[in-house]
Amino acid sequence: MHVDTMEKPGKGTEGLLGWLSWSLLAVGILAVVAYAAAWEQPRVLPRHGEVPAFELDDQEGVKVSRESLRGKVWVGTFMFTSCRNACPGMAAELLKIQKTIRNEGGLAGKLRLVSFSLDPARDTPLQLAQYSSQQGIDSGCWSFLRGGRGEIIRLCEQGFTLSAGGSQGAGAEAGVLHSDRFALVDAKGIIRGYYRPSSVPGDLEKLLDAARVLIEENQQE
Repeated sequence: MHVDTMEKPGKGTEGLLGWLSWSLLAVGILAVVAYAAAWEQPRVLPRHGEVPAFELDDQEGVKVSRESLRGKVWVGTFMFTSCRNACPGMAAELLKIQKTIRNEGGLAGKLRLVSFSLDPARDTPLQLAQYSSQQGIDSGCWSFLRGGRGEIIRLCEQGFTLSAGGSQGAGAEAGVLHSDRFALVDAKGIIRGYYRPSSVPGDLEKLLDAARVLIEENQQE
């Protein structure tokens, strides 16, 4: 007669297995809770410095200043209407943002676009108005500003720490290369991020996501 000599698990073994099962379950629950807490934690964007004070005329002759933009999140860019290098791509991305602002209720009236002309000699009020009309720029959410050349260059290079691309003598005909970065500014006038949607895939979505974070941040204060 065959006798099965294999021992059945004792109480000690069963207890150990049970303890291990409960431990693994507890670790799993803690991991889920920690992940959920991290997901719900508000995203904090870096601070790159405050935009210097300015007051410039837009394409409709309306004064726009740092103070008049307080309370709104905005995207700052430096470009000019006759630019043939970076500007066409930048304008195309800005028009996408403008469309998003129109279509997304949470952005309307809370996110603005502000472009500063690097060639104010050629970008006269009439030229800015014509360019805005040709491009389909909505002055309700996108301001194209002009002022003194020196003031704009200082604002670009010292205020936003972006390259203005060279002297006025190079002019639009030479296709001056300047920074294509978009600066995201919060409701207090602090630069919170730089993006290059016209040259870096995915940066447009990152910029819009960050803008939503800043809008929510402003609403909670």
